[in-house]
Amino acid sequence: MAIVAGAIFLGAVVQGSSGLGFNLTAAPIVNSIMPGPSSVGLINLFALLQNSWLLTRERGRIHWEAFRILGPSLAVGVLIGFAMVKLIPDAVMPILIALSALASLITLAFWKSGARPADGAIAGVWSGAINTYAGVGGPPVASYLINQGWAHGDFLRTLQLVFIGIDIVSLPILGLPALPWWFYAIGVGCLLIGTGAGSLLRRRLSQAQAVRLSRTVIAVAALTSLIYSTITLLG
Repeated sequence: MAIVAGAIFLGAVVQGSSGLGFNLTAAPIVNSIMPGPSSVGLINLFALLQNSWLLTRERGRIHWEAFRILGPSLAVGVLIGFAMVKLIPDAVMPILIALSALASLITLAFWKSGARPADGAIAGVWSGAINTYAGVGGPPVASYLINQGWAHGDFLRTLQLVFIGIDIVSLPILGLPALPWWFYAIGVGCLLIGTGAGSLLRRRLSQAQAVRLSRTVIAVAALTSLIYSTITLLG
């Protein structure tokens, strides 16, 4: 329980400081100790709460026209993710989630999506599938939206709304773990405190420093979870 709460706090700090990374940080850690789709559902639930909160705090216009392209492709991706949940054994899920987090981090760092509709379709399918299965599908759609030439606030608010939609759709597919009510209350507290701490950290760091810190934390969390999950599976 303490590790799960700590993962929620750490993920919230990362997203609060850099604008992205809650799922990438928390999902590999939580699933390595609670294998199965419901642990991804748990992280997506808290991501839904955080994205909803950040949506109200940011200033900017939501570009609804982006959903004409992203909506259908995200739906296709969700269906692919649903098939993965049903077909892939739970025992290997922690390893695949850790690898997915590392792949998403590499995507965030190096993949430069174009701004064409075809690029949006690829990003939507990719994000929908990986976020439904592993909870770490944010970078492809973020890479697509950031190249639209919008103001930063417009980008963030539109991105948060995309994440909210994916999280809402994925929750009935993944379910939630049977944890006591007080844990969810503690989780919300960790989420709020972590996001606030990340926001304070963002004011003290340059954007480049915040991005480097977040990517380092994500990489360490994913690699540690990958090693732990591999040893557990083989042992």
